[in-house]
Amino acid sequence: MTSTVRPGLLAAFRKILQPLVRILLRHGISFGELAEVLKTVFVEVAARDFSLPERKVSQSRIAILTGLTRKEVAKQEALLASGAELDFPANLNRVIRVLDGWHTDPEFTGPYGMPLDLPFDAPTPATFMNLVRKHSGDMAARAMLDELLRVGAIERLASGSFKVLARAYIARDFDPNALQRFGEVVRDFINTYEFNMDSSPGLRRFERIVFADNGLRQDLIPAFNALIRAKGPQLLNELDNWLSAQDTKSPLRGKESKRVNTGVGIYHFISED
Repeated sequence: MTSTVRPGLLAAFRKILQPLVRILLRHGISFGELAEVLKTVFVEVAARDFSLPERKVSQSRIAILTGLTRKEVAKQEALLASGAELDFPANLNRVIRVLDGWHTDPEFTGPYGMPLDLPFDAPTPATFMNLVRKHSGDMAARAMLDELLRVGAIERLASGSFKVLARAYIARDFDPNALQRFGEVVRDFINTYEFNMDSSPGLRRFERIVFADNGLRQDLIPAFNALIRAKGPQLLNELDNWLSAQDTKSPLRGKESKRVNTGVGIYHFISED
């Protein structure tokens, strides 16, 4: 790395870390605790992404790449090999699949593709239990119901059935689901930016940003927020419908390929600088 890049890269990471450190301090996480997590990540990434062709990455090479001692590398490798998870177990992806299925699966939608109001259980196929069974695997339907009610994604009707109110799942506060989503959203955005920095223009992933050149009057922020909330979901729903439709299409003969996690995110930012 050139001497001109290093200061700029470290300055960029300082900006990235400021809101992250603010979250850590707000929840009582110390520098020492974060440092231990960083050691694990440095070792994990060095071993996975910086190996030499047809050679296993040695502890000595990882130590050289990361600046850690071989003793520290061995400790972190043992932690990773033990299968110990630093992340909270969460059911975020299964909750998202249930909401998506409620909006796109013909078994649970009515005329014009509108999601049906579902009884929890009934002799008919269109029930909340069948929805959860089909789209979340082995998660208990009652637990799923409680979570969706808790975050306001569904409501109980006077008839006893349930009406879906939201297509997206936003966990509240910093419960395990919110923490998982927080980590995934930040990771995916930075992965895209990293990919684009090292790719030729024709291969870069879509990444655009719009902002007021001279700032926006503070009294206009609510109107801008309302515009985003009106227009943003329209595009996301269109993209989500397209993605969901691909699961119903049969692959061309001999053309089945591996699955790749992909998607699009839109967010509204207000800089505190």
